[in-house]
Amino acid sequence: MSYAVQTPAAPAAPPPRRPVTVRLSAVLLVVMALVGLGYAIATLAVTPGVVDRFRDAAGPDPDADGYVTGVWLGAALGAVLAVILFALFVALALGLRRGSNAARIGTWVVCGLGLLFGCATLATVGAQRAGDGTPGTLGFALSTAYPDGWIGLNIGLAVAQVAGYVVVAALLFRAPGAFFGRGSAAGHPSGSSAYVTLPTYGAINTFSPSAQPQATGTSQPPSVPPEPGPDDDYWARPSS
Repeated sequence: MSYAVQTPAAPAAPPPRRPVTVRLSAVLLVVMALVGLGYAIATLAVTPGVVDRFRDAAGPDPDADGYVTGVWLGAALGAVLAVILFALFVALALGLRRGSNAARIGTWVVCGLGLLFGCATLATVGAQRAGDGTPGTLGFALSTAYPDGWIGLNIGLAVAQVAGYVVVAALLFRAPGAFFGRGSAAGHPSGSSAYVTLPTYGAINTFSPSAQPQATGTSQPPSVPPEPGPDDDYWARPSS
């Protein structure tokens, strides 16, 4: 009779080292998140002064209230979006460092959307700069109400944002796919368990005489002495 034998398999291979491209992409995501959050906080900080200077320059123009509402709404939405993106970028960076393939795909999606929004921001700022250069208009008054260099800072941040998304996406494309392991279980490339069951050769032969225990002798019931008959008393008497 034979049994299936479990023998320990080869020890699990150590996890692959984190590639440099993955580390750089994770760091860039966190830096971009911090820069975006800092810009949103700075926008909220300068908005009250911008509104006051704009109202002084606009005077009693009834359309000034719409500009003011747009300035406050843009600052509030920018702050909320910056907080959401900060949490998202940090989560993606941690997932990339762990080797999560879902985090890599999510980062590519974010980079694609960021490129679109970054290009749209550049186009919007360029259109505003082209139409707000006429003195005496509300657009010109709003542009001059911002601190010096604020518009240039917006353009520079938009360009840096587009470049950052391109770099992060390129780094992840160059990252080895083995680090974002797919289909491995418990560190084994083939997904096998830690023990291997060997095949069983032979079977239990219950009909072969060789499989039966050999008899060493025959067992007989214990003998019972016969009961004495009437003639037995003669032989049992002592002789005279």
